[in-house]
Amino acid sequence: MKSNFLPDHMIPFLMSQNDLKELGLEEVGYVKQYKVNGKPAWVLHAADGTALTVQGNPDAAFQSARSHELDLVAVH
Repeated sequence: MKSNFLPDHMIPFLMSQNDLKELGLEEVGYVKQYKVNGKPAWVLHAADGTALTVQGNPDAAFQSARSHELDLVAVH
């Protein structure tokens, strides 16, 4: 008997863009460097791109991620 379930690798193709955007929203974040008033700043973002905190150094931004209980991912 053949299964009606799709393999796991096919599921993302069936998800809407909004579904993908919300995937990991409260679990995953990333830190991105910006210039604020001519000085470097590191911003912690939620998975959907929402800015959560602005810090003056990367270590503080990473600490913010820990305090928000977010796992950081690399973005390109």
